[in-house]
Amino acid sequence: MTRKINNMAKTVKVKDVTLEWAKHLTEEGRDMGPEDDSDLGIKLKETQGQYVVDIMINDEQKKQMVADGVPDKGLQAQLFKTRDTGEMFYKCRRPHFNPKFTDRATGEKGVVMGPPDIYMNERDDEGKLVRWNPEEHGLIGNGTTADVRFDVWNNSITRLDAILITDLVAYESDGSNEGEF
Repeated sequence: MTRKINNMAKTVKVKDVTLEWAKHLTEEGRDMGPEDDSDLGIKLKETQGQYVVDIMINDEQKKQMVADGVPDKGLQAQLFKTRDTGEMFYKCRRPHFNPKFTDRATGEKGVVMGPPDIYMNERDDEGKLVRWNPEEHGLIGNGTTADVRFDVWNNSITRLDAILITDLVAYESDGSNEGEF
């Protein structure tokens, strides 16, 4: 399902996917990248890090994503990946800061995007979706199912916008890395 949000961008939704590696979805936990002069290190320094999660998809979901405008050519095509086990996934990303956007209030270049909106599939007393709260709901573990929403610009740039958790599998540490760094 797509919805045009302005002349250049549209919204794409993917329903009923499984989340993996959701540890980079909070401001404190965002992926800051390597602290070196590699292309990735420079890019993530410029965007002040990024929020990342893998969504497990099947062939039909991929075809629908592409039909709805998610790029499968050029650099963006590298976001569609296949594991050694044959499982297909899409690496969802969202920069913390976009140096190319213009702040409407100040007219200056650069806008803090912040983390994606994450909701639980439950409503509060006013009928609004409840925001995910890691302290209350627990961390998002592998196997969590969700609906995911993207913004897509000019069929060439995709940004993770929001996640609706439909079945949370809370992450639990096995304690194997405690005390190590």
